Amino acid sequence: MKKIKKFKVNLRVREIMRVIKKLTNSAELTPEIEEAVQRGCHFYSKALIPAVVCETFAKGFLPFIYEKDAPAKWVAQSVFFVTIGSELEREYKKNEEAFGQHTSKIVSAVAVDALDQAKNFIARLIAQEAQDESCELSRAADIEPDFYEAAFNAVCAGKIDITLQDGKLIPQYSSCGLFYWTPSKKKNKK
Repeated sequence: MKKIKKFKVNLRVREIMRVIKKLTNSAELTPEIEEAVQRGCHFYSKALIPAVVCETFAKGFLPFIYEKDAPAKWVAQSVFFVTIGSELEREYKKNEEAFGQHTSKIVSAVAVDALDQAKNFIARLIAQEAQDESCELSRAADIEPDFYEAAFNAVCAGKIDITLQDGKLIPQYSSCGLFYWTPSKKKNKK
C-alpha cells in the first residue's frame, strides 16, 4: 500500500475561471469577479490538504470483483482513494461571503480542480510503477458507490482520514477509483 499526504497541487486559475463562467452563466467575467477568483484561489490553496492511498492487486486478488470498463487483457488493478481534506470546507464556513457573492462557486471550482490535480498525481505515480513492470495504465475508472465499502476495506482509506457515511465518502471532495494494468505492446524490430 502506498500513502502520500500533504503533497502540493497547482491550481489552474484559468480552468477555475472557465468553470466560474459556466456556473454564473456568463460569457465573460467582470474584472472584479476575476480578481475575486484569483484572490480566492490564492487564499483557499492554503486550505488544501491532498492525500492519496492506493494498492495494486494482481488479477483475481482484489477482495471484490469490479471489472467495469476493463480492457480485454488486463493483468492487475490499482485501487485508489484521493481527497483534498476537509479544511477547505471549514475555511469557507468561517466566512461564506469572503470573496463576494460568488464565493461558494469559487470554493466549488477550487475543490474540483484540486481533486482533479490530486487524481493526476496518483495517475503519474501508478503509471511509473506500471511502466517499470512493462505495463500500461488504462484511464481512471470511478468506482461506483455500491463498491465503496469493499474498496475502503481493501485499501485502508481511513489512513488518509476518509470515512464512509451512508454510502458517501467524507470529506465531500474525495474520490475512489481504479486503473487497469495491461501488458505493453512489444514493438517489432525490422
